[in-house]
Amino acid sequence: MAEVRALGWEAVACPMLDITTFEPVAPGAFRAVLVTSANALPALRDWPRDRLVVAVGARTAARARKAGFVNVEAADGDARALAVFCRARGILGADVLLASGEGYGVDLARDLGVQRIEVYAACKREALPDDAAEALRGGRVDSVLLYSGKTAEAFRKALGAEEVTALSAVRALCLSEAIAARLDPKEWRVVMWPDPLEQLGPVV
Repeated sequence: MAEVRALGWEAVACPMLDITTFEPVAPGAFRAVLVTSANALPALRDWPRDRLVVAVGARTAARARKAGFVNVEAADGDARALAVFCRARGILGADVLLASGEGYGVDLARDLGVQRIEVYAACKREALPDDAAEALRGGRVDSVLLYSGKTAEAFRKALGAEEVTALSAVRALCLSEAIAARLDPKEWRVVMWPDPLEQLGPVV
């Protein structure tokens, strides 16, 4: 929100997921942990801050550094890029942990031969917050920033007919191409990726 306001835009919060964090994970003998969402970081509160954290993208990496981790690497924003990054650097095998959301990361863990543990659950909300819905129906929304595929799906499913019609004047700014693929580009003014804040740009 603060980053959006810093660019001169009015920001309207529209959370579409409720996050439940599970019990913290013991660091054990793992030499590295892979993180596909910043929502996994609270489960790593007991980990040594010099343990290698490989984040799915720059935004999650920044959150890991803010949490105190000092040995943080970042892939290019989605699970496919994370897999490529890890293979290229030999971050593979049973002494690497993937900390993921409930139901996520199964294929990634298998492909890399790493261990996987679910550290949070993300449940979709069924409706937009009132102020977000009113702004959309009133034509006051220029862009919607989408940072996960599940968020994109929940947002679209929560829209009524009037709100869907309003999307034709709205930009969908997605963190990755994989998130953009969850959207119907015919419904939006434009669908863009990556780096939603860069695509948003300052108010002119």
